[in-house]
Amino acid sequence: MGEKEKKVERMQQDAFFLAAVATLAVSALAAIPAIVASVARLQNAKPANSKYEDEDGEATSETMAEFSTKYQRAHVLVWAAVGLGSQIAFSVILDASQSSPVPPEHFSLQNWLLTAAWGLLGVQAIAIAASRDSVSAYYQGLRLAGSSLIIGSVLLARLNVAQTWYDAAGRTGLILCVVSSVAAAGLVLASLLLPRRPDVFSKGRIVDRMFTTSAWSRLTFVWATPLMLLATEKGDLDLVDLPRPSHYLRPDYQSAEWKTRKNKDSFFKSMMRIYGWGVVKQWMTAALNSSVSYLPWWITLRLLESLESRRPGETAGSRIWLFLVWLGLVKIANSLIESWLFWSQINDLYVPIRSHLAAIVFEKAMRRKNVKGANKTSGDDKGVAEQGKDDDDKSKDEEGASDDTTGQKSRQAVINLVGIDAKRVSDFSLYMFLFPTSIIQLIISVWFLISLLGWLPLVLGVLSVAATLPINFLFSKWTLLADQKLMKIRDEKLELVSEALNGIRQVKFSALESGWEKRILKVREKELATIWQLFRYNLVVDSCWNIIPSALALTALGSYAWIHGGLTASVAFVSIGILGTLDFAIAALPGMIRYGIDAWVSLKRIEKFLDGPEIQSIRTFSSERPDVAFKDASLSWPVDSEEDKADESNQFILRNVNLSFPPGELSVICGKTGSGKSLLLAAILGEAELLSGSIHVPQPPSIDERQDHKANPGNWVLPSSIAYVGQQPWIENATVRDNVLFGMPFDEERYERTLAACALKKDIGTLSDGDKTELGINGVNLSGGQKWRVTVARAIYSRAGILILDDIFSAVDAHVSRHILEQCLGGSICKGRTIIIVTHHVGLVEKHARFIVELADGGVQYSGLTEQLREERILDEIKSFESPVLKGSVVSSDTEVEPDGGLLKKQTSKVPAKFVEDETRQKGAVKARIYKIYLERSGGFLYWAFLLFIFLTYQASQLAQPWVIRLWTGRVEQSDLPALFQQTLAPSTHYHHYQLGNQSSDDQQAQSIKFWLSVYAGTCLISVIFGIARYGFTFIAGYWASRAMFERILFSVLRAPLRWTDTVPVGRILNRLTADFNSIDSDLVQMGEWFLANWLQVIGICAASLFVSPFIAPIAALCLGVCIWLAKVYLTAARPAKRLDSTLKSPIFDLFGSALTGLTTIRAFDRAGPYIQAMHTKVEEYSMGSLTLYLFNRWLAWNMSLAGIAFTVVVTIFVLARPGLDAALAGFVLSFTLQFSHAVLMSVRASSMLELEMNAVERVIEYSEIETESLGGEKPPAAWPTQGRLEVNDLIVGYAPHLPPVLKSLSFQINPAERIGVVGRTGAGKSSLTLALFRFIEPRSGSIYIDGLDISKINLSDLRSRLAIIPQDPVLFSGTIRSNLDPFNNYTDAELSDSLRRVHLVADSEPDSNSAAPVIEASSSSSEDTATNTPTSNDGPRNVNVFLDLSSPISEGGQNLSQGQRQLLCLARAIVSRPKIMVLDEATSAVDMTTDALIQCSIREEFGGSTLLVIAHRLSTIADFDRILVLSDGEVVEFGTPRELWEDDDGVFRSMCNESGEKDKLRVTILGEGASGGE
Repeated sequence: MGEKEKKVERMQQDAFFLAAVATLAVSALAAIPAIVASVARLQNAKPANSKYEDEDGEATSETMAEFSTKYQRAHVLVWAAVGLGSQIAFSVILDASQSSPVPPEHFSLQNWLLTAAWGLLGVQAIAIAASRDSVSAYYQGLRLAGSSLIIGSVLLARLNVAQTWYDAAGRTGLILCVVSSVAAAGLVLASLLLPRRPDVFSKGRIVDRMFTTSAWSRLTFVWATPLMLLATEKGDLDLVDLPRPSHYLRPDYQSAEWKTRKNKDSFFKSMMRIYGWGVVKQWMTAALNSSVSYLPWWITLRLLESLESRRPGETAGSRIWLFLVWLGLVKIANSLIESWLFWSQINDLYVPIRSHLAAIVFEKAMRRKNVKGANKTSGDDKGVAEQGKDDDDKSKDEEGASDDTTGQKSRQAVINLVGIDAKRVSDFSLYMFLFPTSIIQLIISVWFLISLLGWLPLVLGVLSVAATLPINFLFSKWTLLADQKLMKIRDEKLELVSEALNGIRQVKFSALESGWEKRILKVREKELATIWQLFRYNLVVDSCWNIIPSALALTALGSYAWIHGGLTASVAFVSIGILGTLDFAIAALPGMIRYGIDAWVSLKRIEKFLDGPEIQSIRTFSSERPDVAFKDASLSWPVDSEEDKADESNQFILRNVNLSFPPGELSVICGKTGSGKSLLLAAILGEAELLSGSIHVPQPPSIDERQDHKANPGNWVLPSSIAYVGQQPWIENATVRDNVLFGMPFDEERYERTLAACALKKDIGTLSDGDKTELGINGVNLSGGQKWRVTVARAIYSRAGILILDDIFSAVDAHVSRHILEQCLGGSICKGRTIIIVTHHVGLVEKHARFIVELADGGVQYSGLTEQLREERILDEIKSFESPVLKGSVVSSDTEVEPDGGLLKKQTSKVPAKFVEDETRQKGAVKARIYKIYLERSGGFLYWAFLLFIFLTYQASQLAQPWVIRLWTGRVEQSDLPALFQQTLAPSTHYHHYQLGNQSSDDQQAQSIKFWLSVYAGTCLISVIFGIARYGFTFIAGYWASRAMFERILFSVLRAPLRWTDTVPVGRILNRLTADFNSIDSDLVQMGEWFLANWLQVIGICAASLFVSPFIAPIAALCLGVCIWLAKVYLTAARPAKRLDSTLKSPIFDLFGSALTGLTTIRAFDRAGPYIQAMHTKVEEYSMGSLTLYLFNRWLAWNMSLAGIAFTVVVTIFVLARPGLDAALAGFVLSFTLQFSHAVLMSVRASSMLELEMNAVERVIEYSEIETESLGGEKPPAAWPTQGRLEVNDLIVGYAPHLPPVLKSLSFQINPAERIGVVGRTGAGKSSLTLALFRFIEPRSGSIYIDGLDISKINLSDLRSRLAIIPQDPVLFSGTIRSNLDPFNNYTDAELSDSLRRVHLVADSEPDSNSAAPVIEASSSSSEDTATNTPTSNDGPRNVNVFLDLSSPISEGGQNLSQGQRQLLCLARAIVSRPKIMVLDEATSAVDMTTDALIQCSIREEFGGSTLLVIAHRLSTIADFDRILVLSDGEVVEFGTPRELWEDDDGVFRSMCNESGEKDKLRVTILGEGASGGE
């Protein structure tokens, strides 16, 4: 043995000795916890727990009985015993042996150190077997597995490197050493197979098994298998099939952790406190993965160098085969680490951050000030026709006020924080690992390339890349700006679509579908223009990244070949692989920076919202005084900041309020429209700004003190608790009973009394499933009166001792109003409760009222006890401003109250029907029809054939590049080439050799390099050109499809039948028009490109491997077959998981929108907590849906990587086993096969992702193909209707084919310009007649003629646009007063201002909008925010009328105006259009009586030439009309002049008059001023 060999052997001895010492140390450290646990168990012997419970949940007796680890523990003991015994035997035999050669120095000591280590492993194994705690045994098993892995690695390494050391022990010793190594491997596996705990349950559902199963199952994602099998068997997945997540993924846990760990200074720091360790783990795993990913290239380099050095015909030596083993092990390790890197991103960061942000944003929304002001507008206001023309102005693209205002004042913008911003932040957490990955890959790549190529080629290559970087960075910057602009436009589109859908009834009544369609499409065009702009920028960036790899390889390899006079296969192929990694590292950083900036912007938006003003305690709570009182209080509507609060010039303010409402009595607040009545109620609820003074309210009990579950009739009413009924009834999407109970326990007696008191019992009797009938969003399947009475019943049933009621009599009939007053507010169920009610019907409630307040001129005009005001004749003055309707009339308690007629009628039903159906989910694969439709809309089949040609050419160029390198670096004979290559290359090669034959050696070398570089450059150029074309033409196809599909779905949704829009939640439609289209616009195009590119790459790899041996073909087929089978299993499970994930998103936004709409009611009832819990449940379900989908994805990735690694190893075996194979061909084949596992995985993933993204197309097409309203019909004359004659003949209509008719053989005629009152007891068919007139329900038989034309034959849009309706619940859209009055800019400012005067929103004495009068925006006001033109006697500035300026802003839904002001604005809109036929459905129910009387005069004056149909609850409203139509049960029972009907003593109308309580006044109105006597 030479000196060098001896030195190497000594180094090996020292290394293995140190390894043995380190192994013993690690084993000792790992054994310490086991020894400590064993000692503690002996000292405190306790029986094993019969139950298992932790933070995730609790095990059941069944799961405890099924849970057993005895077999796994037995295996641990057996393998530990085998390993220890074999190691002891080997050490004894070695020491006893006298044979030669003599073992190396310290070899015996090494073995005894390893024996001691095995002894410590045995101690750990015994501790595991004796442990009664499965969790403790699990973690001990992990430590034992780590120790065993180390000792096994040392034994195997020593066996491979220094096999001669074992000769002294003989064959027996060698066998014992092998047994010991195998035992170590078996002990690793047995330790990893220990399950952690039994199955645990939480809230009746099993908890995710990730922390239940064994470590081996976790590492290999086996725990996903049962759920995948279930999905495969069912062909579907339902919510109940999903487990509950572990505790740290539950929003309630995250919320509690947030409260304890948040940082007051920085939102980012707070998030890092919670998720910082997850980020550190992710980066550490990414760093390890990046390092390990280079080992296959290092092994490939060594393999190729070995092949280059072997002589022709020589077989591979043992060293080369050892490299093959290491290649397989390294690839497996790389796949395992990569799989866990991606899973940890999902499980530790992405899903937790997304659910966490959703939870805290919702909780903040429940605490935030309810600011309803409109945004300030600048410049000229615009209608629908002009909306969006100036949206590309610079101001629109800037950060700042626009976003801030939106974020604070728009409900949809608040929802966007969850739907868009939270997603951006969580999406970024998925890819943060690319920062350390890129940096480490950059460092290792540079080091690797320097060792391969040297400094100069690398520097030249990098310089070629640097030449493109300025262009790349410039366009990347522009891309970022365009992306930010796109997000803003998408926010704008989302808000616009949301507003249109929320106001769809008004849109349809006014035939504004085309206008809204154009308005939305304008924003959509802006979005598409920005997407096109992004495409152009990305095309340049993509071109750079297509050029960079080729330029880098060409420059580096060319300069290396020129310097060294040639190129070897090992250098060339490994360098190309490393250069590709370097290219990725350089490319990833700019993109990550861009996404990081996006996430940072979103993080700041969320932070700004979370830092926004919360509702403050403006009330002084007292347990001593039971009254609600104001002392010198000045009040305004909530504003966003202290600056706005201090600036009183733009606020409506109630000043110097001094009131004390008597406890246990009924108090009335009255006043003109806009006088501040609702503001006073809001102040009692704490929903206002207190500028000065104080508000005293009794101390309400906390939720814990209430103990609602223990409530009984004896302690039901809590005197200081508050309930509220708003000016607009808020109904949940739940059953009637659930809406009434509102979270309270069910007390049957109280519930029945409540229904009777609120006149609901007969209504419920008519509903299809009684009180279990599901109500639609905002109660769309109830009549207006029913909605009001359900919300009143909610307050009455509650435990509140203080009832705050806002104008509850405006939407119900006179006799119903009196019933509610007598039986409810004045009945026993409200006895002793403090009732504060806003109403215009002072005469109605006078008898029961103890205290009356009148507001006017920004303050309290009158207030006092009813008797006192009556004595001072102030009460008469107050009542003089109201209509005689309902004054002081009393009805017997026996008065029968008929039910309202909602959309749901009585049917026999065993199972309660769902009004809002569950969202449909398709089953199985996406149908071929969906793909066909998409292909047709994206250019057609010829276009896609052209695209396929581009992809094939690109893939061919990708194969040609390494093939050129193979020809350049290899020993190629003409006969070795396939026929195609012989024909292609023969002429050029012949000419090349001819030229070289006439030149010197150096010249020949230079010419050879030039020749091969030029060929390589040509293939690179083709690759670049077709790579750019591939991206460009694919995007264009997606662009065409996206445009066409959006136009189709928008057209269908806007023209869908009213019943469809009523039964489909807005969130569901929004999901398709926004989230699904975000996917179709960008993700789907990328998936399509990815799909084609990756499958063609797989085909290319298989083709390349055939160059080694044709016998690889069946192996490749077998491997692809396995991959396809895995993909089939995955897709079968992933399809329903993806669909479920999509459908679980919509309920979050539905609940969010509903809660924001009813926020004041929720807070008044102190129900924010249950709503937060409901949101937590929705978010948790969505999280589990996403986790399941990603878990299936990881299962596929791991199993697919194993199949790919197997193929790579098999091909490498063929390469090494073929004696005549040169290094160049081996490098060519290996450069592809090393990519096989990744390429197959990406191909299958691309296939699955393409199909899953096609779900978005499937969902969009589903709504694009819904049945629309009739789109045909004749075009009526331009001036039609000219007279307003209406004829109804034998009309029969019903809401659905399976429901009974609601109008039965209805026949009547109305003459031109007649004023017709339509009356009837509730449920008579009044609303149904209106719907039939506007053709929302089509007749089963009969006809309606207007001016001689059958309306069923007229184009629907023309019909509705020629008629007009003013509904009881007015709908306004965000914009200005002008845009709401005249959406298409058809009228002058003077005409619009005049219409406002006609409805008395502007007094004659006030200057018009063109004068220089000061105008104050109502940006911070709400329900009753503006005063009319009445001089104020209060101190301070005057509240200015916002209607003086047509550009005054209107917030979403008109929330910055009172209900009465909204009604009047709708009436003004009708006055402007002056239709020949107009329908008024209690259009002034929410205005004060004086204004109502003036408006009735205006209607008579303005519509003297129009036919009016007025549906009236107040008989006095229509008592002087030309004729009255009386309906009952869908039939005409009377039709005649008021006098004729009055004179029929037995008639229905006369009966209604007698019951109305205003009989005398009606008689005077109908019969004339001198009417008297009898009936």
